[in-house]
Amino acid sequence: VAVKVLAERFARDESLRSRFTREALAAARLSSEPHVVTIYDVGEWQGSPFIVMEYLGGGMLGERARDRSLPREEALDWLAQVGEALDSAHARGIVHRDVKPANLLFDDRGVVRVVDFGVARVMDETTGQLTAAGTVLGTAGYISPEQARGEAASAASDLYSLGIVAYELLTGGRPFERGSATAEALAHVREPLPPASERGVGLPRSVDAVFDRTLAKDPRRRYRS
Repeated sequence: VAVKVLAERFARDESLRSRFTREALAAARLSSEPHVVTIYDVGEWQGSPFIVMEYLGGGMLGERARDRSLPREEALDWLAQVGEALDSAHARGIVHRDVKPANLLFDDRGVVRVVDFGVARVMDETTGQLTAAGTVLGTAGYISPEQARGEAASAASDLYSLGIVAYELLTGGRPFERGSATAEALAHVREPLPPASERGVGLPRSVDAVFDRTLAKDPRRRYRS
């Protein structure tokens, strides 16, 4: 197994500690779903909450993301596996909020698992947002425009991030790569999407329409699943 423990400096903050436990329990609800890491236990040790999860020894998808010799059929299979996991989470009201290759791990059989729902938010209308307004969560290379603006994340935000992962897997690079995280985050908000078919890897033009919808600036224009 792998054990994740909230750092002591954060565990001293009661609100952070309760949030960590709450989100760990939310992630545990997904453990029975395909392509989601299994969480075995959530508890507290010497004042710090912890999560016990299955150990995945097959490496990160990020280690393979820029391999231009990667067969497209294999890349599409991995993306389908991640999509299935996210659809299951969204059906239960859970948004991952930080979909990126480093959070997509392989087990020993080469099956993809989505890990680290630690920044997930449970969309519970009775309690409202659990994240303070204006707080940006996510990683600049894969962040949705609305998250980059500090707005609330949704299922559509996860699908945008998965679209960036797909773009990287199929072209060998992210669409908005810049010299700094800030510049890349702003590019998600402001810059037009470079056509994937023009990245010199032989993708057909028909792919561009799919990416245009997947990576639409307006979440309402994106695919629903």
